[in-house]
Amino acid sequence: MHRDTAPTGTLTAPSVRLAEILTRSDDTSLGALREELEQLYAQITDLQTLVERDALTGAYNRHGLERIEAQVMARRERFGIPVSALFIDIDRLKDLNRDYGHVATDAVLNAATKRLEDLSRPYDTLVRWGGDEFVLLLPEVGLQQAASIADRICGHIGSEPFEIDDRAIPLSVSIGVADMREGEQVIDLVERISGLMYEAKEGGRNQIAVFDGQRAPELPFADRKGG
Repeated sequence: MHRDTAPTGTLTAPSVRLAEILTRSDDTSLGALREELEQLYAQITDLQTLVERDALTGAYNRHGLERIEAQVMARRERFGIPVSALFIDIDRLKDLNRDYGHVATDAVLNAATKRLEDLSRPYDTLVRWGGDEFVLLLPEVGLQQAASIADRICGHIGSEPFEIDDRAIPLSVSIGVADMREGEQVIDLVERISGLMYEAKEGGRNQIAVFDGQRAPELPFADRKGG
């Protein structure tokens, strides 16, 4: 649950402001009331963005994924839709940071996020999971289609360098791919595809690893190192 945290005296919390509007006993006109409600809606939208979006890239963060997961799982339970996901890791981002610096690295992360969004459908959800890690949640997509999407992303990222400050910076990604199994939640799916992503890295990077029906490698997050 996310709480309103607006400082007293500078910004009235949306829940308090709504209560004030609903309990008001003056003769506020309908036009003025509508304007106040529109302002309140904009305020709530801004706060939701602050809570649910990654500050650097604008992709969803894990809080945003929680809300979207509830919607996706409700549709899956009601209609039996397939759900797949990709775990995308930018290869050798630490090397890029060492060679070009933090500012260029942040610019690359922003450009990579934009490219991933351009390669996704409007109803897919892109989440920045960690520093160089992204999760792409794919509702109504089975495993074979998810593998095709991952292959397209991998090929597109690797074939077109990123232009940052008049420098062409080559990038590649390693991607783990799986579909949701009966009884799983999104976090279970993320655990599986993160292990598969490390398989792709160990296989040479710049490639995808697809769940083959067997158990994916269990690599504790604390023991994993990016690269």
